[in-house]
Amino acid sequence: MLWKIYFWLIIAISIASMFVEAVHGPVIETTDTVISIISTIGLFGLYNKQLLSKSFWKFVFIITVIEVLAYTMLDVLNDPELGVGGMIFVTAFTLIIMFPFFLGLYRYGFRKQNLA
Repeated sequence: MLWKIYFWLIIAISIASMFVEAVHGPVIETTDTVISIISTIGLFGLYNKQLLSKSFWKFVFIITVIEVLAYTMLDVLNDPELGVGGMIFVTAFTLIIMFPFFLGLYRYGFRKQNLA
């Protein structure tokens, strides 16, 4: 049940973020959107049936972790008004929000158990 709630929360956040001004240019924003859509489909698979192969989701997990960390660092380093405290807060907040996302993708790709 919690996976369903988290999945729909991520969908709502993703839709809301479409209306925020693109800061990093079209290539980075498009790459982020494509990776986000694919990894969110993986969360959908957590409470539905198995979609694609486990090796595909292992690859998506690794790419998603790298992309989220890189995108967060890009955001933090390009905002001089944040300061050190703001950088730490934004990074910690992002990782706290994304931890269930990472956990779900990890378990979907690397474990055989049902997660629902």
